Amino acid sequence: MAKVPRGFGRFLLRGAALLKNPRLLKQMLAKAVSKMGRAEGGPLREVKGQLQRLIALLKAYVSGEYRDVSTQTMVTVAAAIVYFVVPFDGIPDFLFGWGLVDDAAVISYVVAQISSELEAFAAWQEAQEPKVQQQEADEQDADKDKLPPDIPEDDNS
Repeated sequence: MAKVPRGFGRFLLRGAALLKNPRLLKQMLAKAVSKMGRAEGGPLREVKGQLQRLIALLKAYVSGEYRDVSTQTMVTVAAAIVYFVVPFDGIPDFLFGWGLVDDAAVISYVVAQISSELEAFAAWQEAQEPKVQQQEADEQDADKDKLPPDIPEDDNS
Protein backbone atom coordinates (compact mmCIF):
# COMPACT_ATOMS: atom_id res chain seq x y z
CA MET A 1 0.00 0.00 0.00
CA ALA A 2 1.35 3.43 -0.96
CA LYS A 3 2.18 5.96 1.69
CA VAL A 4 -0.34 8.79 2.12
CA PRO A 5 1.21 12.02 0.77
CA ARG A 6 2.22 14.46 3.48
CA GLY A 7 -0.59 16.86 4.36
CA PHE A 8 -3.27 15.01 2.39
CA GLY A 9 -5.03 13.58 5.45
CA ARG A 10 -6.35 16.95 6.57
CA PHE A 11 -7.98 17.41 3.17
CA LEU A 12 -10.15 14.31 3.65
CA LEU A 13 -12.36 16.20 6.12
CA ARG A 14 -12.69 19.04 3.63
CA GLY A 15 -13.58 16.55 0.90
CA ALA A 16 -16.30 15.00 3.08
CA ALA A 17 -17.76 18.42 3.86
CA LEU A 18 -17.66 19.40 0.20
CA LEU A 19 -19.65 16.32 -0.84
CA LYS A 20 -22.48 17.54 1.39
CA ASN A 21 -22.65 20.89 -0.41
CA PRO A 22 -23.26 20.42 -4.17
CA ARG A 23 -23.13 24.16 -4.88
CA LEU A 24 -19.66 24.52 -3.38
CA LEU A 25 -18.59 21.27 -5.00
CA LYS A 26 -19.55 22.59 -8.44
CA GLN A 27 -17.57 25.77 -7.74
CA MET A 28 -14.55 23.70 -6.71
CA LEU A 29 -14.84 21.62 -9.88
CA ALA A 30 -14.94 24.78 -12.01
CA LYS A 31 -11.80 26.03 -10.26
CA ALA A 32 -10.08 22.69 -10.84
CA VAL A 33 -10.88 22.76 -14.56
CA SER A 34 -9.64 26.34 -14.79
CA LYS A 35 -6.41 25.59 -12.92
CA MET A 36 -5.81 22.48 -15.00
CA GLY A 37 -6.08 24.59 -18.16
CA ARG A 38 -3.51 27.07 -16.86
CA ALA A 39 -1.07 24.36 -15.75
CA GLU A 40 -0.49 22.58 -19.05
CA GLY A 41 3.13 21.54 -18.62
CA GLY A 42 5.37 20.62 -15.76
CA PRO A 43 4.55 17.96 -13.21
CA LEU A 44 0.85 17.89 -14.09
CA ARG A 45 1.54 16.84 -17.67
CA GLU A 46 2.07 13.28 -16.43
CA VAL A 47 -1.21 13.10 -14.49
CA LYS A 48 -3.49 15.34 -16.58
CA GLY A 49 -5.55 12.43 -17.93
CA GLN A 50 -5.96 11.02 -14.43
CA LEU A 51 -7.02 14.40 -13.09
CA GLN A 52 -9.55 14.77 -15.90
CA ARG A 53 -10.99 11.35 -15.02
CA LEU A 54 -11.26 12.28 -11.32
CA ILE A 55 -13.05 15.52 -12.24
CA ALA A 56 -15.40 13.64 -14.58
CA LEU A 57 -16.18 11.10 -11.84
CA LEU A 58 -16.97 13.83 -9.35
CA LYS A 59 -19.15 15.69 -11.87
CA ALA A 60 -21.08 12.52 -12.73
CA TYR A 61 -21.51 11.74 -9.04
CA VAL A 62 -22.77 15.19 -8.06
CA SER A 63 -25.19 15.26 -11.02
CA GLY A 64 -26.57 11.86 -10.00
CA GLU A 65 -25.61 10.26 -13.31
CA TYR A 66 -23.16 7.83 -11.72
CA ARG A 67 -23.53 6.46 -8.20
CA ASP A 68 -21.92 3.02 -8.45
CA VAL A 69 -19.02 4.10 -6.25
CA SER A 70 -18.36 4.09 -2.52
CA THR A 71 -18.77 7.19 -0.39
CA GLN A 72 -15.19 6.80 0.85
CA THR A 73 -13.94 6.90 -2.73
CA MET A 74 -15.88 10.07 -3.42
CA VAL A 75 -14.52 11.68 -0.23
CA THR A 76 -11.00 10.79 -1.38
CA VAL A 77 -11.62 12.16 -4.89
CA ALA A 78 -13.14 15.38 -3.52
CA ALA A 79 -10.17 15.75 -1.17
CA ALA A 80 -7.75 15.34 -4.09
CA ILE A 81 -9.58 18.03 -6.07
CA VAL A 82 -9.52 20.39 -3.07
CA TYR A 83 -5.81 19.68 -2.60
CA PHE A 84 -5.20 20.47 -6.27
CA VAL A 85 -7.20 23.72 -6.21
CA VAL A 86 -5.99 25.15 -2.89
CA PRO A 87 -2.70 27.00 -3.47
CA PHE A 88 -1.43 26.47 0.10
CA ASP A 89 -1.18 22.71 0.47
CA GLY A 90 1.88 20.55 1.16
CA ILE A 91 4.07 22.69 -1.11
CA PRO A 92 2.60 26.11 -1.97
CA ASP A 93 1.79 26.35 -5.69
CA PHE A 94 3.54 29.68 -6.10
CA LEU A 95 6.93 27.99 -5.62
CA PHE A 96 7.73 27.85 -9.32
CA GLY A 97 8.51 24.38 -10.53
CA TRP A 98 7.85 22.71 -7.19
CA GLY A 99 4.37 23.80 -6.21
CA LEU A 100 2.55 21.34 -8.45
CA VAL A 101 4.81 18.35 -7.73
CA ASP A 102 2.88 17.51 -4.57
CA ASP A 103 -0.43 17.98 -6.41
CA ALA A 104 0.70 15.43 -9.01
CA ALA A 105 1.79 13.06 -6.22
CA VAL A 106 -1.62 13.31 -4.54
CA ILE A 107 -3.44 12.69 -7.83
CA SER A 108 -1.27 9.62 -8.52
CA TYR A 109 -1.83 8.36 -4.98
CA VAL A 110 -5.61 8.74 -5.19
CA VAL A 111 -5.79 7.08 -8.60
CA ALA A 112 -3.78 4.12 -7.26
CA GLN A 113 -6.05 3.84 -4.21
CA ILE A 114 -9.31 3.82 -6.19
CA SER A 115 -8.10 2.14 -9.40
CA SER A 116 -10.82 -0.54 -9.55
CA GLU A 117 -13.65 1.96 -9.04
CA LEU A 118 -12.03 4.37 -11.49
CA GLU A 119 -11.80 1.59 -14.10
CA ALA A 120 -15.49 0.78 -13.57
CA PHE A 121 -16.33 4.46 -14.05
CA ALA A 122 -14.22 4.61 -17.23
CA ALA A 123 -16.13 1.61 -18.62
CA TRP A 124 -19.44 3.25 -17.72
CA GLN A 125 -18.31 6.48 -19.38
CA GLU A 126 -17.37 4.67 -22.59
CA ALA A 127 -20.76 2.93 -22.62
CA GLN A 128 -22.45 6.33 -22.40
CA GLU A 129 -20.75 7.71 -25.54
CA PRO A 130 -23.00 5.90 -28.08
CA LYS A 131 -26.06 7.06 -26.12
CA VAL A 132 -24.82 10.67 -26.17
CA GLN A 133 -24.06 10.50 -29.89
CA GLN A 134 -27.55 9.11 -30.62
CA GLN A 135 -29.16 11.78 -28.44
CA GLU A 136 -27.23 14.52 -30.29
CA ALA A 137 -28.34 13.08 -33.65
CA ASP A 138 -31.96 12.96 -32.45
CA GLU A 139 -31.71 16.59 -31.32
CA GLN A 140 -30.33 17.64 -34.71
CA ASP A 141 -33.20 15.86 -36.46
CA ALA A 142 -35.68 17.58 -34.15
CA ASP A 143 -34.08 20.96 -34.93
CA LYS A 144 -34.52 20.31 -38.66
CA ASP A 145 -38.23 19.72 -38.10
CA LYS A 146 -38.49 23.14 -36.42
CA LEU A 147 -37.12 25.05 -39.41
CA PRO A 148 -39.64 27.06 -41.40
CA PRO A 149 -40.55 25.62 -44.80
CA ASP A 150 -38.63 26.88 -47.81
CA ILE A 151 -40.12 30.09 -49.12
CA PRO A 152 -40.71 29.93 -52.87
CA GLU A 153 -39.01 32.63 -54.87
CA ASP A 154 -41.24 35.36 -56.17
CA ASP A 155 -41.56 35.10 -59.98
CA ASN A 156 -42.49 38.80 -60.24
CA SER A 157 -38.95 40.08 -59.77
